[in-house]
Amino acid sequence: MIQDAVISIRRADEEAMRRRHALRARRRPIQLLDHWLSQVESLIERNDAVVPEPLVGEIARFLGKLNPRLHRRLRRNGRREAVRVLDVLFEAEEEFLPTTPEGGQALR
Repeated sequence: MIQDAVISIRRADEEAMRRRHALRARRRPIQLLDHWLSQVESLIERNDAVVPEPLVGEIARFLGKLNPRLHRRLRRNGRREAVRVLDVLFEAEEEFLPTTPEGGQALR
């Protein structure tokens, strides 16, 4: 009887851990995009119109897996203009925002 309870508790704990990991995995892209948006916005606020190549490369690797169209738009921006990078990031973020059952965007 006690052994069954221990097994049941262990399974519940494992399931809860799987749910937490799945939730973190779903939130990770939004966290990355938010971080990059913040960095690019800071550049714009400092009147720095060019995004450093290492940051563009990091964003491009992510977008290459997410959306080839957005990846091409980012890479087509050869001068790495901060405003254009910001536009691409906002569009990418829209793809990850959860939608409501009515089909609209939900607030985070």
